[in-house]
Amino acid sequence: MLDDIRSILKRMRPRDAQEMAEHGIGLDIAAAGFASPAVAARIFRHRHLPTAILTFHQLTPKALVVSMVATDDWRHVARAAVRWGLREARPALLARGFARAECRTMAGHEDAIELLERVGFVLECRLPGFGAHGASFLQYAWRLTDHVLLQSAQSAAAAPAAADA
Repeated sequence: MLDDIRSILKRMRPRDAQEMAEHGIGLDIAAAGFASPAVAARIFRHRHLPTAILTFHQLTPKALVVSMVATDDWRHVARAAVRWGLREARPALLARGFARAECRTMAGHEDAIELLERVGFVLECRLPGFGAHGASFLQYAWRLTDHVLLQSAQSAAAAPAAADA
C-alpha cells in the first residue's frame, strides 16, 4: 500500500500539491499519514496504476477526518470514488457508530469541493488565512446520520398507511 501511496504522491495534481504545502505537510509525512491505520480507506486505480487514495481516520470516538489525493487521471476514477463513499464507506462507518466526517480543503479546489458535495458533505465554515502561506480553506462536514434519519422518518410516516392497507 505504501508504494501505491508514494506513486500517487509523486504524480499528484498540482492543486493537491499546493493544498498539501498549505497544510505544511511534506511527501514523507503525507505518505505515512495515508498509510496509517484507517477506519476506511481505498486506493482507486486507472489502467492498473494507483490514481487516488481516499481515507477516513478517526478524530474522536464519533468523528472522522477525510483525506484524499489524486493524480491527473482523477476523472477516470471519480465516479468509483463517489460510489464507494456512498455505497460502502458510509454504511460501514454508520455500523461502527460514527456520526460525522469532516474535511478541510483549500478554497477554489474545485475537484475536491465537487467530490465532497457529491457524497453529501456540506460547507460548515470558511477558514480565512488557515494555510501555512495564508491560503483560505473551507471546512466541509458529512453528518453520516443525515441520510439515515431522512429514510427512517419517511419509513415511519409510511408505516401507518401500510398497516391500514
